[in-house]
Amino acid sequence: MKALVTLPKNQMFDTFFSKENIELAESLGEIVWNDADTPMSVEDIKKNIADCDVYVTCWGSPRLDKDILDCAPKLKLLTHVAGTVVPFVSEEMWDRGIRVICGNDYFAESVAEGTIAYMLSSLRMIPHYSTQLMKEGIWAGGNDWSDSLIYKKVGLISYGAIAKHLVKKLQPFNVELLVYDIVDIPKEDQEKYNFRQASMEEIFSTCDIVSVHTPLNAKTHHLIDDKLLSLLKKDSLFVNTSRGGVVDQQALTRHLVNGDFNAMLDVLEKEPIDKDDVLLTLPNVLLMPHRGGPTINLRKVITKNLLIESKAFVDDGIDLLSKDEITRERAAQMSNS
Repeated sequence: MKALVTLPKNQMFDTFFSKENIELAESLGEIVWNDADTPMSVEDIKKNIADCDVYVTCWGSPRLDKDILDCAPKLKLLTHVAGTVVPFVSEEMWDRGIRVICGNDYFAESVAEGTIAYMLSSLRMIPHYSTQLMKEGIWAGGNDWSDSLIYKKVGLISYGAIAKHLVKKLQPFNVELLVYDIVDIPKEDQEKYNFRQASMEEIFSTCDIVSVHTPLNAKTHHLIDDKLLSLLKKDSLFVNTSRGGVVDQQALTRHLVNGDFNAMLDVLEKEPIDKDDVLLTLPNVLLMPHRGGPTINLRKVITKNLLIESKAFVDDGIDLLSKDEITRERAAQMSNS
């Protein structure tokens, strides 16, 4: 295996390529490194990719388009060590039969874990008690309000990779679980994880917690609109760890200002948030700066496993793992950023 690694050797590089991962990569084959501290240019890629089997990418890497492909006659595999591959693939690449693997499934499980952490933090008001009270010298007694995830009615919007991990992780909490998706969800999944498929209208009008996991694309922009948000119950919790553009943020803000429900928002339509945004002042809103997942420790795990998988595919003829491979059809369902 000969691989071109496009990640620049800056602070981010170290979070993916530890000393152990560098040694692993070089033991698996010939590696062409990007020794600069900036993303590799298209021209540099074209000069170095000619006899490479694998194109290793991360955020900021150039798209594998016809311009690069024309200089890469031996290329077999795009290995993307981050999540969505949409900014890095092309129709010419699919037509050439280049296969793709990425860390999306690892990212998805981490986001599912983060979603539960967000639900619990919001319901138990952890930031409020820790930062707004105790650190201001106020001791809250045992009769102060907080809530539990246990026995709640929870609705998930979209049954993609994240939601598939989340339905498993929610099992110990004995929740009543509803899931929406545009396609029929396999009955075996519904039976195994004790949930049923439902409409968005039913989920928004009946659930105590609604969690959005829809990828952002032209069809899903503002999918969650004022009509749906108006259905949420008083004191319900709305969670978004997908993309800000999936939700009409103006409508969401109006409801939150009115105190219609509570929200945990990891993503926003405009990131970073404006310093004078009213959301920063609301007691019923918990905000995070797009940190739902993956946690940084997983980057080295993802890189290690995908490098080993790349070697096995290129040199040993072992087929790619279905959880890691991204087909043209699967890529079409992913967020575009």
